[in-house]
Amino acid sequence: MKQAAQLPAVAQRWPTLLGLGFAALNLFDSEGGRSLAFVVFLAALIYLGTAVLRRPGTVWALFIVSTGAWVVLDKLEIDPWPGLIGGALSLVVLGLAGGLLREPLLMAAQVPAMLVFGGAALLALTLSPQAGAFLVAGALICHAVQDVLVWRAEQVVARSMAEFCMVLDFALGGGIILLSL
Repeated sequence: MKQAAQLPAVAQRWPTLLGLGFAALNLFDSEGGRSLAFVVFLAALIYLGTAVLRRPGTVWALFIVSTGAWVVLDKLEIDPWPGLIGGALSLVVLGLAGGLLREPLLMAAQVPAMLVFGGAALLALTLSPQAGAFLVAGALICHAVQDVLVWRAEQVVARSMAEFCMVLDFALGGGIILLSL
């Protein structure tokens, strides 16, 4: 017999439901797939920040702060990219100086992942809208693969964030491709 304190099966999948909700909001509120490059960049930045701190539980706080900052800067019509790039470079330096590359593979991989995903996001902004959209979609799907690895290994970030991000990235990447055809 189930205990009353257990959550229903649907409630236990709250990260999946949240990821689908965020994907729907972002897909239908964007000017095209290329404009979602910030999701790729933030995903890599949040994972790197969590790896540098070496505290997987901090990932949700980093997510809330970075997403909130993005929304505020967007509403104020302030370009967030200089701050994002500066933050990413600072975290890469802190990670390298703090020995992050000597950590287990998934932790150490966050430094090159930031460079690859961040570079892809920035490159997408310089391409034609359709080419940029396809690059963003590809980067999201590749990040979702990383999310699967992180989720299975239970490393780098809290498992709930890996699940949320995996669903968000796959749904956004697939949605961008479908909407760009």
